[in-house]
Amino acid sequence: MSEETVPCTGDDASPDFLKGGGESGALIRCFDWCTTSLGPVQTWPQSLRTVVGIMLGSRQPMLVVWGPDRITLYNDGYAAMCGQRHPRALGRPFQDLWFDLWDVVEPILDRAYAGVSTHMDDIEFTMHRNGYPEETHFAFSYTPVRVENGDVGGMFCACTETTGEVIARREVLAERAGFKEMFQQAPSFMAMLRGPEHRFEWINPTYQRLVGARQIVGRTVAEALPDAMQQGYGTLLDEVFASGKAQTRTGARYAIQVEPGAAPVERFLDFVYQPVRNQADVVTGILVEGYDVTSRIMADQQRIVLMREMAHRMKNSMAMVQAIASQTLRQVKTVEEGREAISGRIAALARAQDVLTRTDWETADIREVIDVALGALDHARSRFHLSGGQVILGSQQALGLSLALHELATNAVKYGALSNDTGEVELAWSVTGDGVFNLEWRERGGPPVVAPERKGFGSRLIQRIVAPYFDGSASMNFTTQGLYFTLCGKVSASQS
Repeated sequence: MSEETVPCTGDDASPDFLKGGGESGALIRCFDWCTTSLGPVQTWPQSLRTVVGIMLGSRQPMLVVWGPDRITLYNDGYAAMCGQRHPRALGRPFQDLWFDLWDVVEPILDRAYAGVSTHMDDIEFTMHRNGYPEETHFAFSYTPVRVENGDVGGMFCACTETTGEVIARREVLAERAGFKEMFQQAPSFMAMLRGPEHRFEWINPTYQRLVGARQIVGRTVAEALPDAMQQGYGTLLDEVFASGKAQTRTGARYAIQVEPGAAPVERFLDFVYQPVRNQADVVTGILVEGYDVTSRIMADQQRIVLMREMAHRMKNSMAMVQAIASQTLRQVKTVEEGREAISGRIAALARAQDVLTRTDWETADIREVIDVALGALDHARSRFHLSGGQVILGSQQALGLSLALHELATNAVKYGALSNDTGEVELAWSVTGDGVFNLEWRERGGPPVVAPERKGFGSRLIQRIVAPYFDGSASMNFTTQGLYFTLCGKVSASQS
């Protein structure tokens, strides 16, 4: 309130239509209207008196613009919208109040003075009413007011500032958009079901990928996912909706037909059915959220199978080690001889195991098995002549062949072609068109050899134990040129 109007009351002398109105009413009653084109209050036309009376009696922000000079009158509600421009704007041309918005306001005001009303639910302004720019929003109507002869005398405006509501609504929409984006990008599958029939309101892309190319949104679970109903998930949804209690499942199996006509695909899911309530605490829907954990479940199953297979293989290996130790000790004469023999054979077995562990424990390439089995004879490798193509051996075949080659090499070093400086060993293998496997070990250039009087464990290992791994037979011949060993059978894995 200006210093000139503070001491002024004048309520008793004012016309009845100017009664009340709070601070703005007091300012209007004290204002010297003779200084404006409106003139003394006593001369105001009845139409102006009526709208001013309505304005001062209302709590809603209201404004009157009157006369050719478009003089401004307003109530306390509108005064708050004027910011720092109140109370100076009272009794002055409307353009002086909203000079910074005049390019937008003037056309609307001109239409009102032309007898055309305007209503807007939302108009945005950038105002400087408080000394700084600020975004503002208003809902308003500009209504022409006619005097007694029918001409438009001015304009009456009822308005509401909606800045707070608009910004709050925008923030809510932005927040919803953020949540929607989060749902869209979420690694978990999500779906909202509404009503007791569990109708899909929305799903995220992860859920769509889970169920395949089906029409989901707008349909019930029974319509969109009959396979889920057959597997008991519909009953679970009914239970959650009726009880209002969430249900969770871990590793639940779900066989789903991803494509029409295709065989069902087995999936395993971790999920929760979370009831959704309204303000009256009544369940209105169910939020479905979870993860496809098929990879985890399958990995767990494979790990169990692998552990069982490892245990089985370990038992086989231990049995083989036990047999090697038992049979070796029956043949040796001294502890030192036994230790050396057992140690060499077990080392050969371990090297073969290393080959298998580098692949899949199921198969091994014959060339790698040979290289590892003869690894202890690197100093004599130039005296070996190897020939043969790629052959893939089964695990037991790889272990057996590795032991056989170890025995042959050990005998060659002690008694055969590798016991002097000139002997050589030819090792050749092949697979015929009908899948028959042949391997030959031929020694030449060594000292004269003769067949032993009795067969040791090494000989029995080579002929009687290894050959059955190939479903075949093995033979050892002591020729004048040197030992000749043959192995004939079939390989249990693929070969090229």
